[in-house]
Amino acid sequence: MFMSPEGKQASVSYSATMDIAIIKEVFSAFISASEILGSQDALLTKVQEAQSKLPPTKIARDGSIMEWAQDFEDPDPHHRHVSHLFGLFPGHTITVDKTPELCKAADYTLFKRGEEGPGWSTTWKASLWARLHNSEHAYRMIKHLIDLVDPDHEADYEGGLYSNLFTAHPPFQIDANFGFSAAIAEMLVQSTTKDLFLLPALPRDKWANGCVKGLKARGGVTVNICWKEGDLHEVGIWSKDQNSIQRLHYRGSTVMTNISAGRVFTFNRQLKCVKTYCVSIGN
Repeated sequence: MFMSPEGKQASVSYSATMDIAIIKEVFSAFISASEILGSQDALLTKVQEAQSKLPPTKIARDGSIMEWAQDFEDPDPHHRHVSHLFGLFPGHTITVDKTPELCKAADYTLFKRGEEGPGWSTTWKASLWARLHNSEHAYRMIKHLIDLVDPDHEADYEGGLYSNLFTAHPPFQIDANFGFSAAIAEMLVQSTTKDLFLLPALPRDKWANGCVKGLKARGGVTVNICWKEGDLHEVGIWSKDQNSIQRLHYRGSTVMTNISAGRVFTFNRQLKCVKTYCVSIGN
């Protein structure tokens, strides 16, 4: 809801930020697909022209992301929805490297919303904090999700898990369970079709040592990572059926590398390739 100029609560407005963010994401995906396919038709031109006319994401007077086309007063600043942050996650129009001012506003937006909320909201906030490379808050949301809920008193809880690991918030929210795995993945690997960000939101003092295998990154790339004492130890990258150029990012360092299809490339903490070997395409 928002407060209309007449002082009444309303919930419908033109050009809501989430609407525009979704349209931008669809248009960007369509344009990228057209480039890959070598398609140059009238629809592509029409989409490109429409994309250029979409309004930008704006920052409100209080420093948060503006939720609507106008800077309306928010009667419920702690609401569980974070729809206006779609461009940060799952979208890609708000990024740490390209739009730092919007990321600063997104950070404040999450701070305003608070940590309370049902399971699906909790996992979404975890992924949003991960996209901001804020490991502390991403971890806090994960911890909030895995609080044990007593089913006899579930009305007293927001978020949490039943003893069978189903996410609570009567009666049960599967999107929170799936969102949990998505949030963990975002904390460990983030990607574009050309960039891999390694351990971008790893809570180093909480998850000091660990390994993860088989994470899928954009561009048809598979990633295995091991870390020790909160620091990258080794990362293996491979592509099943296509060559690709990847920029590896880790703690301020960036390395460009060519990934050949059918081979695993192993990198150390300094992002130096230390070995390669063939992988079975059938696996």
